[in-house]
Amino acid sequence: MPPNEKFSLLRNVLKAIGLSTEAIDDIIDRIADFLSEKEPKSTASVYPYHLRDDFLTKAEHNFYMVVRSIVPDSAVILAKVSLGDLFYVRSGDASEFRTYTNKIDRKHVDFLLCDAKTMRPMVGIELDDKSHQRNDRQARDEFVEGVFRAADLPLIRFPVKYSYSTAEISAALKPFLNTNGPVPAAESVSKTLDPKTESAAKIVDPIPVKAPACPKCGREMVLRTSKNGANQGEQFWGCPGFPGCRGILKKMD
Repeated sequence: MPPNEKFSLLRNVLKAIGLSTEAIDDIIDRIADFLSEKEPKSTASVYPYHLRDDFLTKAEHNFYMVVRSIVPDSAVILAKVSLGDLFYVRSGDASEFRTYTNKIDRKHVDFLLCDAKTMRPMVGIELDDKSHQRNDRQARDEFVEGVFRAADLPLIRFPVKYSYSTAEISAALKPFLNTNGPVPAAESVSKTLDPKTESAAKIVDPIPVKAPACPKCGREMVLRTSKNGANQGEQFWGCPGFPGCRGILKKMD
């Protein structure tokens, strides 16, 4: 019996106490794994595994082909990279280490661009479909963005579209390609293509003397200073609505 049916009562109880769908799935998976270890081992080796037909969905594959046509040979595109392989937890407390490791173990980023020579990660990419409008998905997205910021690795979000503008995607990725390392945390906030205007939140637009309007929400931006990373001490324009709105612009001299 599939875990979803076998643990339907437990699933309903966990849902009733307010846990998200993702948290419930994680708990059910761990219980199923634990119980499977307790079952008698067969004398014969059994491998009930099959190759998935949907490693990349149609939308993910279409987006991958667009990005592949844009990025230079100096970058490598990886798909569905586990956060557990990408990040690690630094803690001297064993319980805290396990807790924070569990938080990233079963999550992944849709795409990751790495330096072709060193395979050092340069920027993560999330492709958002309508499911990301759900509260549980938004909570998951907020957590993932926090992980990327903490590790000083930029993360860009793009909404799923029927077709994409290669020029706009190229402009959004360009600041993160051919660099010697990750963009500092102050500039590693998410940028999203606006599904209505299909324009990217840019960080390289000319900045007038007067505070510019946020490219995402339109509010007047404030001048901030990078506190760490390669650009420490440099100024940039940030949205006053951060973290609700993560629009940023580079300050032009």
